[in-house]
Amino acid sequence: MDTQQIIRTSLKLAGFKSIPADSEVHVKGRGIRKVLVAIDVGVAELLLARNLGCDAVIAHHGKARIDGYKVFLRHIDQLKEAGVPEVIARKAVQPKLRVLELQHHPDNYDQTPSAAKKLRMPLLSIHSPCDEIGRKMIQNILKGADENSAVKDVVSRIARFPEFRKAASKIEVRLGSPKNKAGKIAISHAAYTNGGYEIARTYFQNGIDTLSYIHIAEPDLTRLANEASGSLIVLGHIASDWLGINRLLRELEKMGVEPITTTDLN
Repeated sequence: MDTQQIIRTSLKLAGFKSIPADSEVHVKGRGIRKVLVAIDVGVAELLLARNLGCDAVIAHHGKARIDGYKVFLRHIDQLKEAGVPEVIARKAVQPKLRVLELQHHPDNYDQTPSAAKKLRMPLLSIHSPCDEIGRKMIQNILKGADENSAVKDVVSRIARFPEFRKAASKIEVRLGSPKNKAGKIAISHAAYTNGGYEIARTYFQNGIDTLSYIHIAEPDLTRLANEASGSLIVLGHIASDWLGINRLLRELEKMGVEPITTTDLN
């Protein structure tokens, strides 16, 4: 197994045709039989991998190309998938896209990849492909859900995944009531980060009754709470990330790779 095979496997499971801007093979490697897998990777994780006899490291949030934030544009496709007109979807994405560009421009994006090169430790970042794998898993478990069922029933379905059962951060209904009718549901994940206020409001204004985010900032939640809106389910960041990562790791195990994870959410 080599690093290119690993990232190609993630793309296949996600249904992606090319490597997105928030994912990258930083240091190539071959003959990979054991990998350290972590949500966040710095120099400490690289040294841990070496001490554990790993042949490579897979990061989820690892620093990728400085324009990785452009994956946020995937929200446009997801909004359109939910029936939002493209012109409205593009307008909803712009405010936070600008904020992300400003936030990431000064990032110390090269520190961990440079350390990996010095240590001769193969390193990959696989972000939105894993998130898309998890999003598809959630969509599949919700197939056939009755629109007249309650929001709490949607939560119960998603909570069947072991990652959510084991997580310390439980699934929360942050807007609306668990007793509300679920209605039309949208899973807004796998677009670099949550859509914040503008994108959630756009979903609610265009026929979505129940929206799922992985996480949301307090100011965005407060603005939404002050308006007439639907129900917002927040699944929890780390459990949601491991949902897709673990699916990838099961596939890699079939191909002879032993994953060493930094979590108990397996």
